Amino acid sequence: FALPKVKHNVINDLHSELMTVYRALADKEQRDNLIERVTEEVVTQERFDEVVAMEPKDDFEQAFKTFYINRTAYSGILHNPNIGYNEVKSSPPSNWHKRMRPCGEKLKGVEITSDDFEVTIGADDGGRSVLMYLDPPYYEADQKRAYVKSFVEKDHVRLARILKQTPHRFCLSYDDCEWVRQTYAEFNIYPLKWQYNTDNISGKKRKKGKELIITNYEPNWPEQSEPVVVPVAVQPTLLDF
Repeated sequence: FALPKVKHNVINDLHSELMTVYRALADKEQRDNLIERVTEEVVTQERFDEVVAMEPKDDFEQAFKTFYINRTAYSGILHNPNIGYNEVKSSPPSNWHKRMRPCGEKLKGVEITSDDFEVTIGADDGGRSVLMYLDPPYYEADQKRAYVKSFVEKDHVRLARILKQTPHRFCLSYDDCEWVRQTYAEFNIYPLKWQYNTDNISGKKRKKGKELIITNYEPNWPEQSEPVVVPVAVQPTLLDF
């Protein structure tokens, strides 16, 4: 959301419940209604469990449920979520609108879809120059724990095949593992490292994360010698600036 928009913007995720949030925020009336609803919310274990158990009657209720869980679950994880809200460090519901309004404005005019990645990558580009950013499930991640819409082996293989054939520029983020390095060896591979900054981890014992950025073009990287610090316990995952 911090990047400038171009003439035609598309955001796609197979997780359709997630996309209901973006669609609600993109529509001013729905955005205002959603802000009004979440601002009145409280965050307790009891309320968290109630929202998780909700059976939404329409897209607006689905958007509310997904957004509430994302803001209150540990690391924003939507699949089998556990409450991770911290009264001292977490943003209270009364402040959530501070991200919702600017992000909603940014989403105006954006094409929001929930298709298989092959459909999106292969869509008619109308003769436009295309740059794609792709963030698939990690290859070595616990698929059942981490993702609502996970990948199996054939999905990783299919994505690699399609990207090797696409005429578009792409920037791909993946976990740093041997399979990914070997599969995308013909492209530019940039390893990144950072430190997780959670409540129960401190100093040198903090878990270090490793990821690969893979491109089929030469990006202009800013100079950076230190690892990026990512506060996982309070990391925004839907409306990140």
